[in-house]
Amino acid sequence: MADAQKSREFDRERRSVLRGLVAAGTATAGDLTSSSLAARGSRVKAIDVHTHMYARSWQDVIRKANDPHIQLSTGPGGVDSMFYLWANVGTLPDEMFDWDLRIRRMDEAGVDLALISLSSPNVYLAEREHSLKAAQAANEEFAAAAVKYPTRIKWFASLPWNFPPDAIAELKRAQQAGAIGVCMLTNITGTPLTDERYRPVWSEIEAMGLPVFVHPTLPKADYGLLVGGGALANAIGFTTETSLCFARMIFEGFLDRFARLKLIACHGGGALPYLAARLDRVWNQMTGTNKPSKEPPSYYIKHRLYYDAILYDQETLTHLVSYVGKDRVMYGSDYPFSLGDMPGILARVNKLAASEVDAVRGGNALDLFGLRA
Repeated sequence: MADAQKSREFDRERRSVLRGLVAAGTATAGDLTSSSLAARGSRVKAIDVHTHMYARSWQDVIRKANDPHIQLSTGPGGVDSMFYLWANVGTLPDEMFDWDLRIRRMDEAGVDLALISLSSPNVYLAEREHSLKAAQAANEEFAAAAVKYPTRIKWFASLPWNFPPDAIAELKRAQQAGAIGVCMLTNITGTPLTDERYRPVWSEIEAMGLPVFVHPTLPKADYGLLVGGGALANAIGFTTETSLCFARMIFEGFLDRFARLKLIACHGGGALPYLAARLDRVWNQMTGTNKPSKEPPSYYIKHRLYYDAILYDQETLTHLVSYVGKDRVMYGSDYPFSLGDMPGILARVNKLAASEVDAVRGGNALDLFGLRA
């Protein structure tokens, strides 16, 4: 009964946001409180750029749509599992919807501000009406949460990418409602992000100057079958998708065409920082007009992309920061998924060199998203 009452109260707040979306965009990240500023002597607030929530209204849209690309299957205890393309991409326990619990977890871990995104399977439904409704549902609930917790929550917009005019309209509406960036997956129901049909949306995002958080999802089925639908889909499939997505952007000249895009690669960039020399070797073997990009791949990896710090040992995180530079890495937790580790990853960030901690904890996020300290 208490949960139902909480849901009704939150829904009333969400409807209130719908009546004043533009006003919802006025909240800033100022005046944050922190229980973690003493870490390594840092005075920079901890900003989580990779953390997720879902929305009950989004869940309702997905269930009613009965879409071939995105399915929900209710399991034990009434908890839904999510399926995208060909396999399970996660479950939806209460932690995925409980904003009060999120704030408590942030307080416990010493995280000051969370930049919320809708992870896989996002909103890529086959029918235009369903895809748009799913995006609006998630964006509206996230906007309402940011109004309720203006100094603790910011959010990324989700867009119906398969329907570019609707995606552009929702992008503008979301920005007015307070979205600080865009979240998307590494493929749109199997279609690469560099596909020509998406160019108008990319152009609008670039013109707005909004950062784009590119979250991995399951690889396309033709090679996804190699990893199966179990542990390898997450451990290898997701990181492979991130590597393939951004390598494609480099080798197809996408990052040259959209020279002002600000893109975030998840999970430490997948294998990109560790394969950069191999990618350069391939690029160097190409001759003349066959070269697909103006610069070798390592240039884009070091100077065009941003990364989260979701790596699970100190040595690997240290290597990432050393390779791409301290100004390209930002703290992230992956909460509330099972691999998420809000306090552990922050502890590793706090153990970086003294000259790097402030930037990775929150300084880079403040700069990239134009937030107040």
